[in-house]
Amino acid sequence: MLFKLLLTLYLTRSSPASPQSSLSRSRRSLVRYGNFKPDLYKVLPATVIKNLLVQIEIDCVFHCIEEESCYSVNTGTYLTAEKIYLCELLATDKYRATEKLQANISYHHFSPWSRCESGPCKNDGNCIPDFELNSYRCDCKPGFAGTHCERTGKSCSDIKLYSSKAMSASYIIDPDGEGGNDSFTVECDMTAENGVGLTVISHDSEARMQVNGFEAHGSYSKDVVYFGAGLHSLAQLAGLTAVSAHCEQFIKYECKNSLLFYPVENPHGWWVSRDSTAMTNWGGATSADRYKCACGLSNTCADVNRACNCDKNDEVWREDSGLLTEKTYLPVKQLRFGDTGSSNEEGYHTLGKLKCYGIV
Repeated sequence: MLFKLLLTLYLTRSSPASPQSSLSRSRRSLVRYGNFKPDLYKVLPATVIKNLLVQIEIDCVFHCIEEESCYSVNTGTYLTAEKIYLCELLATDKYRATEKLQANISYHHFSPWSRCESGPCKNDGNCIPDFELNSYRCDCKPGFAGTHCERTGKSCSDIKLYSSKAMSASYIIDPDGEGGNDSFTVECDMTAENGVGLTVISHDSEARMQVNGFEAHGSYSKDVVYFGAGLHSLAQLAGLTAVSAHCEQFIKYECKNSLLFYPVENPHGWWVSRDSTAMTNWGGATSADRYKCACGLSNTCADVNRACNCDKNDEVWREDSGLLTEKTYLPVKQLRFGDTGSSNEEGYHTLGKLKCYGIV
């Protein structure tokens, strides 16, 4: 009887719906087709949706093909006292099951044939079959990415795209791939930005820091050092921004009698881009908006004739803040300020983490 079963496993009650399908149950067609592969003396410990008794083993497979929620079967190897066979219809298959096949002389297991049989997914990735299209995809072990999980993720978004199990945690990324800059460790927030996978880079200048006693233009200077195991150059972070659809960094200057971008063409403060360019746009403005802050774009500055709140230059504590979003200039390399030399002049700066998400 087993010999007969093996010969007939590739037949169904009608002709194949598609020679490319290993399990076809299209609702648009009356034709149903299954191409099941045997694993002899093996059992799959999975959720049983139906227990049946059949007269011949092949009928167990036929029942699975007819049952919409069935994806594999376990059949008994021996006839019962009533001279019938045990049949278990299972809710999953051997490729997607949480537990793997187990040796058992009392059972044979049958799952639809899949290209997953060749083990195409690398680095412990799970192969997820598409029986209808006779195709598959790899669900990578968190940290790996690529069609076959063959490489380290380029960013947190890249890791999340290829791994359904990727949780918020520290990961090693390699934005420019093997042979480029060194890989490095980042923090991944897998729930932010609608769960796309947010890459977060910390640095030593995130705290609110005082600027006092620096009168000359840009005489206060704060270099920004970014953290992460294996991270030792801004070129590595430039690689991250290149593979990300969006990057941002929050920047804020709080001021009292301390000018920022006034006078125009001779500013007291600025930030320095990763390529050492002195940038004269503040958070909320772009590089095309020279000597402007966010309020300058909306015409809401404290002095309507100037383009930043701090440029009112009075005794009131004011601030200019917003997001820098032009990723070709990020991350911020250095902060420069002045006009804090007198006893009534003071400022505080705050710089947020570099955050990137999405895939180019």
